[in-house]
Amino acid sequence: MEIYKIIDELHLNLGCRIQEFEGGAGLPTSYSDRLAEEINLLLHGCGLFDLKACWLIALKGIDAGTFLQGMVTSDVLQLEVGEIQSSLICSNKGKITHHLEIFRSEKDEWIVICDPGEGRAVGTILDNFHIREDLELRLLNSGEMLRIDLSGPDAEKIAEKLGYFRDKIKWTFEGELVLTAKFNLGKLPRLINLVYAGVLQKFIEQILQNEKADLIGLEAFDEMRCLEGVPRSGVDYGKDNFPQEAGLGDHISFDKGCYIGQEPHARMYHRGHPNWISVWLSVPENSKATSGALLFHAGKEIGK
Repeated sequence: MEIYKIIDELHLNLGCRIQEFEGGAGLPTSYSDRLAEEINLLLHGCGLFDLKACWLIALKGIDAGTFLQGMVTSDVLQLEVGEIQSSLICSNKGKITHHLEIFRSEKDEWIVICDPGEGRAVGTILDNFHIREDLELRLLNSGEMLRIDLSGPDAEKIAEKLGYFRDKIKWTFEGELVLTAKFNLGKLPRLINLVYAGVLQKFIEQILQNEKADLIGLEAFDEMRCLEGVPRSGVDYGKDNFPQEAGLGDHISFDKGCYIGQEPHARMYHRGHPNWISVWLSVPENSKATSGALLFHAGKEIGK
């Protein structure tokens, strides 16, 4: 879409590297020589993270909640309107296939927020399992809404200047609907905003007029995510892991009933334990540590 090119140009003007995902949506990964500035914004101001590459799949109808309840690990029916939760789609053997964030936007509507690059696969799974349920599946990215995150202590204050009301999920900007959910990254304040595509450019431009707000990329997000101990799919865990191995046991409801992968999760929870667990690792500041590097202790490889 044309809006993708317009927004990506904002990043490119700052020397940003952009990774392209489904439909040509770009994800800003890193800017040249401004990582410390971005982290400072997240700690003391407001960082704007462009996540238009996340597919937004709406499920609406009287059967939407019960259908989704059987597809994912979390209890979507206990969500109040305006609440959001992390969840997973797993294989029938219990291993993780997709990480999701699920936003209850109305009494009978849930929005499945997919990680970049996983939207088509998630949509295919939902469509394949949907047979007779009274619900509608709709891709919001297709000219409707896109995701923009505001993170940091000033996030709410800056959003209020655009018309946001605290504790209200629906508001308008330039006459168009915006959906906003509070969903902190660990202890870091964060607003997840789903913004109508037609006003997205103005939305971003007005936020950037604030002295303590600016664009951030995936590199800065990852720095804060690691500090807060939040694992990321494809980096800290993969499709060979059970949720409990990745420290994602809190993504599972053990009393909601059946869902895909439920039996292995229940056995591990009630009768056993994971063979491996994800842990924090602290390394000396002057050490060169890169993602995927092998770890050794006393001459032996560890961490697998």
